[in-house]
Amino acid sequence: MPAPSNTLFRQFKRVSESIAFYPALITAFYAFLAAAMLAFESTSMATSLRAHLPAGLTDPDNGREILGTLITSIVSLTVFSFSMVMVVLNGAAARLTPRVLPGLISDMRNRVILGIYLGSTLYYLLLISTINKNEPANVPSTGLLLALVMGILSLAMFVVFIRSVSQSIQVDWVLSQLYRGAYANLEKRKQRVARIDSVPDSGQWWCLSASRPGYLRAVNERRLGKLLHKRGLLAVIQVEPGFFLVEGHPLIRFSEPLSDEDRAAATDCFDFHSNEFASANVSYGMRQIAEIAVKAISPAINDPGTAMRAINLISVLLQRIGGVPPFDVGCLEQGRPRLFYPQLPMQRLLETVIAPIRVYASHDPLVIITLLQCMKNALHDSPSDDQIEAIHSEIHALRDQADSDVKSWRDRQAVNDAIDRLMKLEGRKHPQVKRLPVERNRPD
Repeated sequence: MPAPSNTLFRQFKRVSESIAFYPALITAFYAFLAAAMLAFESTSMATSLRAHLPAGLTDPDNGREILGTLITSIVSLTVFSFSMVMVVLNGAAARLTPRVLPGLISDMRNRVILGIYLGSTLYYLLLISTINKNEPANVPSTGLLLALVMGILSLAMFVVFIRSVSQSIQVDWVLSQLYRGAYANLEKRKQRVARIDSVPDSGQWWCLSASRPGYLRAVNERRLGKLLHKRGLLAVIQVEPGFFLVEGHPLIRFSEPLSDEDRAAATDCFDFHSNEFASANVSYGMRQIAEIAVKAISPAINDPGTAMRAINLISVLLQRIGGVPPFDVGCLEQGRPRLFYPQLPMQRLLETVIAPIRVYASHDPLVIITLLQCMKNALHDSPSDDQIEAIHSEIHALRDQADSDVKSWRDRQAVNDAIDRLMKLEGRKHPQVKRLPVERNRPD
């Protein structure tokens, strides 16, 4: 039977990323506020305050008309806002990549604004249901004043929403969001592994296999950490986040065998899901940026400028990865980790991120040159020997791709200029790559 904490962990992960999560919380707050205002109206303070309010707020007919107008207006804004969100999501899927949709859906600003709209509407409905024109003394005047303030706030939120939506359809903004999320995740990972030399050798450790298929999304470290601490164990996860597991695939190795009860508890700590958020793993962000670049290169979009901007952002992330070991840690106990996560090594990261762009952009010398510059930037920091070897392999692949697909002598010369800049790197960073042969055949 799944532990309640693990069930809550998985449900919270899913619900908190839903477009309805914050609107539901905000609507519940507005319902509580309406109840509190109605209770306040029966106090002596509200009676004394009513004498200082405008006459229009103490008249039942006026109050119902004000609330009716607000309800109609906010419902119209809500319908328009939801329609705009759907248009943005549809456009993002068509022009960018479907992988960015979870991030756009979970955008905090849009969810808060929609929550304010829905909550305000509920507040107005609860208030209007209490107005009786035969009892003018019981009109919730203070509540009506607050309703007008909410209406003004909703108008201000509509302006913010229009600005948010206009940003969401800009590819530069989407790229910047992905980059910032991936960069922040990478910096946190670098801090966690700063004092860790290597992952323990788990080749002979006891292995727990996956009990169901799915993409490895997250681990309930709080629950798993208690199990590891209680048994005095270390554990190494066998696949990187986002890996698709089938039933029976090695999932995690423990330094000592687990009992049946502990095995069930450990299996229950894993969450499988298909959404990818750039802030959850740097490889997710880089992959989504690469997919936007590939989409921009396609004949349907034909926007190499966007592809080159995406490559430049990837180059910064690759440079920052230089020298970072391909693993992460968790379940910290007095600064010492009990859980180790594998991460994509540089070679596989380049295969996932750079190779698709290289293949699809092989006909475009500008993109090829930008990719070569990206590899040069990746070598600027302090990459390890394995990372340098992987980057050199990609440089040779770029050179061979250009040699095969770039035909114009002028374009080949431009690629050679980029190769010459790479050849200026010294020491172990020197790629030892040959220039493209150039045959300048022009009519006399």
